[in-house]
Amino acid sequence: MTSVVRETPARRSLPLPEGTMSYLEWGADDPGKTPLHFAHANGFNGFTYRRILSGLADQFHVRAWDARGHGETTLTADPARHHNWYVYRDDLIAMAEDFKQATGKKIILAGHSMGGAASVMAAAARPDLVRGLALFDPVMIPTGARYAMLLSGLLGIKGNPLANGASRRRAVFPDRQTMVERYTGRGAFTTWPREFVEDYVEGGTKLREDGQVALSCAPAWEAANFRAQGHNITTAVRNLHVPFALVRAERGSTCRPPFPMLLKRRDPAAHVMQVPGSTHFLPMEFPDIVAKEIRNFAARLDREGR
Repeated sequence: MTSVVRETPARRSLPLPEGTMSYLEWGADDPGKTPLHFAHANGFNGFTYRRILSGLADQFHVRAWDARGHGETTLTADPARHHNWYVYRDDLIAMAEDFKQATGKKIILAGHSMGGAASVMAAAARPDLVRGLALFDPVMIPTGARYAMLLSGLLGIKGNPLANGASRRRAVFPDRQTMVERYTGRGAFTTWPREFVEDYVEGGTKLREDGQVALSCAPAWEAANFRAQGHNITTAVRNLHVPFALVRAERGSTCRPPFPMLLKRRDPAAHVMQVPGSTHFLPMEFPDIVAKEIRNFAARLDREGR
């Protein structure tokens, strides 16, 4: 397992009209490296994945954002006005524009879960910025299920167990160590190695004036993301014109049929795999596979001259 942190990331900020987008950066000292942005899952943060990303800094100039409403990013995140994930698409386009301007190169967009979905939508909208996509169990919900979720929200039916569970999350703890002990081996963190839990807590909490720590991603915002299904991922997939690689979970995958097939039609040469024994949290369970797939995908792009 990739557990050795080989390089400490720098914390950067991208100023935007309504606040700043915070991100981590590795490998910026070498202009010859391949630009790679990694977008995290709902409720997480860029630092959660540092044990994967730091190991890639020998080959890649890596950025990993804290998405709106997460980590140290200060962009507006109002649950009452959050209806779709297009805001993440637009934020990611802003990041890709800045990254391309800094490097003079198109960007590989990688992402897990919500971050994978946002990366697909950004690449579909702005292929001029994106070299390719490395997707790790992206959230791709069939149209019928998405409409059912939207209708239940409009009718006030609380039928979204993920959203309901997120809204009930404890937000404040005495200290980070208490959080780590509380999370390790339980709930969504059942299959996570402890070091990934520690990084999630370090990157996803803020110190309060009373000495306690609070989640940077408010439970109400995490819940709103689960409910905000007004975006059309099917249209984004059909408009996709960049190569990709797709790694799916074996159990509880959020990349549901027909999307693996639809994606494969967009790029017949794509490597699509399902990891035996994995859950939706496959980056934490199989970090070496994630790192290998990113390297292999970049090698494919080089071979094809993309």
